[in-house]
Amino acid sequence: MAAANANAGKRKATAFDTLPPICGGAFVTSVVMYPADVVRAICMSNPGTGAGAALKGFVEAHGLMGFVKQGLVAEVTRASISRAIKFFMQPVVHKAIYGKPETQGTPISKGLAGAIGTVPEVIAISPLENIKLAAQLDKEGRFKGSADITKHIMKTRGVGGLMIGYSGMQVRQCLWTGGFFLTLDFYKQNLKTVVSNQLAQDVLSGFAAGATGTAINCWTDVCRSLVQKKALADTFDPAKPRPSALEPLNPGPFFGEAAQILKTKGIGGLYAGVGPKMVHLGGSGAILAVLMPRFKTMWFDMMGVY
Repeated sequence: MAAANANAGKRKATAFDTLPPICGGAFVTSVVMYPADVVRAICMSNPGTGAGAALKGFVEAHGLMGFVKQGLVAEVTRASISRAIKFFMQPVVHKAIYGKPETQGTPISKGLAGAIGTVPEVIAISPLENIKLAAQLDKEGRFKGSADITKHIMKTRGVGGLMIGYSGMQVRQCLWTGGFFLTLDFYKQNLKTVVSNQLAQDVLSGFAAGATGTAINCWTDVCRSLVQKKALADTFDPAKPRPSALEPLNPGPFFGEAAQILKTKGIGGLYAGVGPKMVHLGGSGAILAVLMPRFKTMWFDMMGVY
């Protein structure tokens, strides 16, 4: 009765009502975590490089303003779109598969819905991922900005060039997103027994879920970063033949890179840069766990929906 009275005069929310607060939370998270992403990208594209060395090298090459100039727009756009689609699609997919809201699901159903929902996410972000990586790795200053990078890739590799590394990115997003939604509620429930503050619970559980996703998918990021780095480097060599437009869908180079790293550097090589990645995605998980429900509540109250 109390709940009915509280919702009197309000419209029941649809999936699209969640988009504005989801986009807001995704954008804030992307801006805050960008410096950590720069360090993560350098470490993973150069196995053996520590976080300190990566940060020092980046600042020496680009200065502190490099965090603004080197791929910031592409990364914030990419990460915002990625997180927005991720958090929008997970409940939609859960409802479509299981016939009930994800709030009534199990950890397994939530994790599977999250993993499946990454397909449109990866299709949307692949071009921006390549633009961002090219900018972050551009030590020679060959590119003047995201538009310049896009023009170069299109000229040398065609439209398919914007999807370089797609198969590796798809595996990466499936594993992280699935791991995040699989474990988030588990951490929340267990933290309630030791932490009474709701905000602290959300921060810690979000970080733990993000770090868990990282532990599951770190090796994929190392491999796809190297595949993309090599493919982008080949665009500057006229002697390299233009690959098929369907080449990004071929998982062979991705798994081949994984096998090669495992053979030459062991499991440690597959987890190069895991520290910065834990900070990046654990921190992202913490911010998202805090902002998403609060932004949604504020937006719904403001718009008169429930």
